[in-house]
Amino acid sequence: MTLFWIIVALLIVAAALAVVPALLGRSRASETSYSEANLAVFRDRLAELSAERDRGQITPEEYEQGRAELEREVLREVPGREEGAGGPGNRTGMGGKTLVGLLVGLPVVAVSLYLATGRPELVAEAPPTSLSEREIRSFSQMPPEQRASRLSAFLEENPRAGEAWVLLGQTYRAQGQFGEAVDAYRQARQLIGDEPQLLAHYAEAIALANDRELTGEVTELLDKALEKDPNNALALWMAGSAAMSRGDGEEAGQLWRRLAAQMPPDNRNVEMLKGYIAQAEGISPEEVSIDRPENEAAGGAAMAVRVELAGELQEQAEPGDTVFIFARAAQGPPMPVAAVRKRVEDLPVEVTLDDSQAMAGNRTLSSQERVVVGARISKGGQPQAQPGDLEGLTNPLKVRDGREVSVTIDQVVQ
Repeated sequence: MTLFWIIVALLIVAAALAVVPALLGRSRASETSYSEANLAVFRDRLAELSAERDRGQITPEEYEQGRAELEREVLREVPGREEGAGGPGNRTGMGGKTLVGLLVGLPVVAVSLYLATGRPELVAEAPPTSLSEREIRSFSQMPPEQRASRLSAFLEENPRAGEAWVLLGQTYRAQGQFGEAVDAYRQARQLIGDEPQLLAHYAEAIALANDRELTGEVTELLDKALEKDPNNALALWMAGSAAMSRGDGEEAGQLWRRLAAQMPPDNRNVEMLKGYIAQAEGISPEEVSIDRPENEAAGGAAMAVRVELAGELQEQAEPGDTVFIFARAAQGPPMPVAAVRKRVEDLPVEVTLDDSQAMAGNRTLSSQERVVVGARISKGGQPQAQPGDLEGLTNPLKVRDGREVSVTIDQVVQ
């Protein structure tokens, strides 16, 4: 929007530069014509005085007095002189005022008409920008303190990088700087919108910044997150806690059951949730049963993935090199929500990513709406990417699309 008004101002200046010379030219031309007319009148009247003197109708003294009077009148009529204000001699001042009025008035009228009848809201800000895979990887490998300062500096120059605001919020949250995390998530939401996982993290940061108060804006954000993604793990956990804090054990139990149903039966968090459900519903943990959908792997989402190595990179990989196949949130931290390990000698290979491979209990594949699926050949066997590793990534994909995902390892990590 600022750029738009700068362009408008430049156009107004350009128009003024084109018009002013013409207006000034007309003014000077008018002044010249008026002066010439005055001189012609002076010459005629002086000739009449001379003729009257020659005929003896006036004395030489009267002739000189008349001549002097004519000269004074001509001087009073010269444009630009202050004598005779309001008369012909003030024409240049009137032209200047008119010119100033036009230069000021026309832009004001034009802008007013545009604001009244135009569509200034269509002059939008630049669209949000995204971090590259290399930038995400670089920030993620930094120690938290360094990451926070580097992200802050990056955002000074790239304030519309929504993913960078998310990473900054997560970094502040991990450092216990909850107020700063709230500010970062607020900025991210303005750029990214109401993405369910972002809403859940934003709600969590607000709660932590307010002594874990789970009311007001926190519950509104959680409700919106669950409206968009009923299986969002973090939102289910926090919404259950909010229900419990206001004494609604029945709703808390229902929400936590939905969360437990997304986890593999042998996940250690299931037993923990059963304890909370039992407390909420006033029963023993042994009485808590979890209903799992029969048509979903591990009670959640699953993605079939086929991975192959591009022919031009075959010579850069050894049969025993480790291959990490993973899915990570399309927007958010680079930590995978599901991952499996294979070897180069297994390629091409088909695997299934599901909630049983979650790296953290509340960050599962089914808790995401969209993910990036990738495969990386690690020379050193480390999960984090290193220069020289070979990698392939997809564009963001819907988790519950149902189609097989193809990944080709065709890039060298720089």
